[in-house]
Amino acid sequence: MEKKKAFRLKLARRLVAGLTLAFFVAALSRPAELGGPLSFLAKLQFGQLTAALFSAGALYAVPLFAAYVLLTALFGRLFCSFMCPLGAALDLAGALRMKARPRRYAFRPRSVWRAAVPLATLALFWAGATLPFGTLEPYSVLASRSLLWEGPSLVLLAVLVSGYFKGRGFCNSLCPAGFLLSLFARISRRRFVLTGKCLGCGRCSRACPASCIDPENRKVDYGRCVMCLECLAACPNGSLRYAAVPAVSEAGLVRRGFLRKAGLGALACAAFVTPETLRGGLLPKFSPEIRPVLPPGALSLAHLNAHCTLCHTCVRACPNRAIVPCPGGGPQLLAKPLLDAYAGFCQYDCVECTRVCPAGALVDITVEQKHVMRLGTVNLDRLQCIVVKNGTSCGACAELCPTGAVDMMPGPSGRVEPTLEPQLCIGCGACQNACPVRPVAPIWVTGFAYQDFMANPQRVSHEKDEELAEEFPF
Repeated sequence: MEKKKAFRLKLARRLVAGLTLAFFVAALSRPAELGGPLSFLAKLQFGQLTAALFSAGALYAVPLFAAYVLLTALFGRLFCSFMCPLGAALDLAGALRMKARPRRYAFRPRSVWRAAVPLATLALFWAGATLPFGTLEPYSVLASRSLLWEGPSLVLLAVLVSGYFKGRGFCNSLCPAGFLLSLFARISRRRFVLTGKCLGCGRCSRACPASCIDPENRKVDYGRCVMCLECLAACPNGSLRYAAVPAVSEAGLVRRGFLRKAGLGALACAAFVTPETLRGGLLPKFSPEIRPVLPPGALSLAHLNAHCTLCHTCVRACPNRAIVPCPGGGPQLLAKPLLDAYAGFCQYDCVECTRVCPAGALVDITVEQKHVMRLGTVNLDRLQCIVVKNGTSCGACAELCPTGAVDMMPGPSGRVEPTLEPQLCIGCGACQNACPVRPVAPIWVTGFAYQDFMANPQRVSHEKDEELAEEFPF
């Protein structure tokens, strides 16, 4: 009876985790239809929640983070078991390996060196360098786009390969979210314990993808246990139980537990209240020549670099494919979301990217604010314009400009050619996207050091941008 119950619990856990993974895969594939639920559930991912709390100082993250800490301290790493989509993907990869070529897991002793990478990642994240954190944070690994093609990132492929051979090794050796949760799981009140009926057969250890069960000494490393329930179903006589552990009475252990909790609380408070200026001051300053056009709500390159976790949810949510991960530019730009006017332009009435950002890197703005937010300014090389250079009638840039910053007026060439009013430009890139000249358009947008708002906005209605764009098939 106990065996059947354990097997049903394992299947139920797999079902919940599988549904979580299926939803995120579907939502990331079709963000236009599932953008609302994706935004909500992405913000509940522990890694993104940590980023929103410690980096952006988001107040909504305080009770959620506290709830996760309490849940883990009471019951163990339930997030890793049920709510982490990358964890479910690793379980699936491990299950495929067992199906194709059965290979048992084995206990690996705990090592302080396994904490080195996630600890360094969190330290760099606190200092303002989010690239390592974004490379290893579970949701970002699952959601991020490849810099080489429109598909899964190389990091995701590498993590899945590790899951195929090593099970949940990534969760306990590299994952910063898993490392944080493991600190609280070590003091959890309910744990897996081996009772006196244990035969020492080692089946639980061979089934454990986290390699945290020591069958010889009959102990479980609670910090590394990801609550997958595989061991519970593998035990032949029910000697492995998930049970409440009585409070430890030894004064030394109590003192160490109190100091651990106090230290973690102090670190969390210090990370939350540390000003962004101090965090950013620990890193090299950005070159003033770097002026990429950032997505709306990014505020500045320093702000984006200090908060972005490279999850690329904004890249997927952009209906016009205008946001792309930067393929170069060094640590300050690599993989960061930028506007590429050759790929698409930022639609005048769209704020989807600001709504779906789970880490607070893109500040949520209204459509009205978006209409007057200046992301950059327009530039024109008049002599390279086909109206002047080839004597060809055009006007695509002016047709698509939503604010009237680009207009067609009689010029020195004797033809109607583009003229600029940069003070009206919001930097959407519609003019550059519409220009038929390639590979380098004579009209282009450069970003501002700090996004600001137009002082005296003049609204120009362009409700049919897409229809207008179709009139210029070149």
